Amino acid sequence: ADLENVKTRRSQVGGWSQMRYQRHLENYHLQHAKEVAEALERTLREDDIEHVILAGDEVIIPLLREQFPKAVAEKVVDALSLAIDAPEHEILEASAEAMREHDAETDAEKVEQLLDAYRAGGLAVVGSQDTLEALSMGQVEELIITARQQHVEGDREDVAILSDNEVVEPVVAGADGAVANIDADSLIVADDLVTRAQQTSARITFVEDPALLSEVGGVGAILRYRIEPPTTDSAPQPQHA
Repeated sequence: ADLENVKTRRSQVGGWSQMRYQRHLENYHLQHAKEVAEALERTLREDDIEHVILAGDEVIIPLLREQFPKAVAEKVVDALSLAIDAPEHEILEASAEAMREHDAETDAEKVEQLLDAYRAGGLAVVGSQDTLEALSMGQVEELIITARQQHVEGDREDVAILSDNEVVEPVVAGADGAVANIDADSLIVADDLVTRAQQTSARITFVEDPALLSEVGGVGAILRYRIEPPTTDSAPQPQHA
């Protein structure tokens, strides 16, 4: 959508007139930035948009950022230097690259959070078996899984045990219609992990770089709560006469 205001241009007048004219331009720029910020905030709210990429020159970008409320500022992924008459395909390519870089940073942070919680014995599990069990008990707050099914390590028997149903052999086709060279167990386990996460309203984060989760078999989960194993007293209780 377009939002236009008074178009301005530079003037070569001097002295007092120049200062007044410059202040006049600044007021126009500020008013435009306020209107754009208000329109953007409304659009984000109405369309439930999660990420924003800005593009503009060194004048308008700082003004826009100053006008953004906190909720909008937190959604800004990047600010690109693009000409106002840049073709649509150039804008799309630059935006897609900015999102790829943003996702890579976010994925790395998410995996680090998962592994830190797991190593500290906190609210996290890794590996397909423990993650499947946590999902079956409704413990999972967020499933963190590699975006490629073939990188999920697991055994279809784990799925069968939890579901008490016969696991059907998946049909996997490549782009050319031929059977793809992907381990069937990986497909079954990956599909069941995502299905269980959806059924229990757990958030799902797909990690694009398989190397980030390779040491834990391609999957892990951040938990809502931890179930402590029951404790039993091994020593006999004293008897009183």
